Amino acid sequence: MAYDTLLADRVRKYLAEFPKLEIEEKEMFRGITFMINDKMCVSVSGENLMCRFDPSLQSEIAERKGFIPMI
Repeated sequence: MAYDTLLADRVRKYLAEFPKLEIEEKEMFRGITFMINDKMCVSVSGENLMCRFDPSLQSEIAERKGFIPMI
């Protein structure tokens, strides 16, 4: 399973700052996915980061460098 382990470590370190969350790691999408309370939150696949966000922030997030919508 080829994914950016340094990026995954950064996500893991960030999520560790929220000890009250139930965090689980699963292999999926040819990478590693971080589940929070049994829901997919963030996935690292290759060099890409896929994450869920509030749909009302779509236009703001779409302006960020590297943003690609998932189809």
